[in-house]
Amino acid sequence: MLLIGDAAHASSPMMGQGGGMAVEDATILAELLATSPTVDAALDAFSPRRRRRVDWVQVQSDALARNTLAPAAARDTIIKERGAQAFRDRFAPLLPAP
Repeated sequence: MLLIGDAAHASSPMMGQGGGMAVEDATILAELLATSPTVDAALDAFSPRRRRRVDWVQVQSDALARNTLAPAAARDTIIKERGAQAFRDRFAPLLPAP
């Protein structure tokens, strides 16, 4: 048995990546099943292939959640001054295929 998506690695909704990570999981699993010599080999390769990206999304989601706890004046000033660039910077690592 292999758990994928939120069943395997739920994270806070702050980055809106739950569905995206589930689709990536399914895509990677399909690729591994098609290219591995056995099902067991595919399943063994799955977690190491996904772990770094999943961990990164979870850390970033937690960081965004903590940012919402900042005093409103400080948070709003930071978002106004650097929000667009911070958004691009935060999601840029997700652009390359997993």
